[in-house]
Amino acid sequence: MTNLLWRERYAEAISELNTEELPAKIDTAEKAIIQRIDELEVSNENSEEERQALNDALRGLRVLAQAECRSPRSPTSDKRKGRRHRETNN
Repeated sequence: MTNLLWRERYAEAISELNTEELPAKIDTAEKAIIQRIDELEVSNENSEEERQALNDALRGLRVLAQAECRSPRSPTSDKRKGRRHRETNN
């Protein structure tokens, strides 16, 4: 059952379009994945394919979090705005 749970939570996170809800979905998916990794460790199941899928999913969530959950007003974008503003006013 938990084997399917992590996959469901991962799918929910990567398909979330609401940026306000995305961080919570990512967090829930990460917790489900880590729980499944722990279950595999305890049970000594030899499922290399699932372990690889779990690791891939964790990496995917981290990339998603970096790409989509950053502040829209990052210091870099503020610097670009300031530079454009100065260029147009000169």
